[in-house]
Amino acid sequence: MIRYVTKSDERQIVSMMELVKDDFAGYKEKEFLQAVHNAVRKEEAIMEEEDGRIAGLLMCSKETKELSFLAVHPDYRKKGVAKRLIVKMAEWFTSGDIISVVTFREGDPKGIPARACYHACGFVDDENLIVFDYPCQRLVLRL
Repeated sequence: MIRYVTKSDERQIVSMMELVKDDFAGYKEKEFLQAVHNAVRKEEAIMEEEDGRIAGLLMCSKETKELSFLAVHPDYRKKGVAKRLIVKMAEWFTSGDIISVVTFREGDPKGIPARACYHACGFVDDENLIVFDYPCQRLVLRL
């Protein structure tokens, strides 16, 4: 079931992040939790719940049209969780909008699963960037 994240989900989110934090360059728990609080307040954070726990979490700025965070619990990877969250997020926008996400560059071993997921969901490669002193790339989804 996909639903909006609430403040009461924080403990589960921290627990899941302990499992996946190495997949995110520059991850800092305090800053991440602040971003979660802001996204919850703006209704810009959704999660898929399976068996009473978080299977996946997505945060996206409706204002800037940027998918800022997407993580799937290791037990639920390759089961369509990320795609369902992206499809749900796309409902926030209208035809003609362009949604962006920043991820690892092509060839970076850390980015292989994320890039495959984003490409499967219709994102295409855009500009190269440096984020947190790490080479990244923007991908875009045209609705």
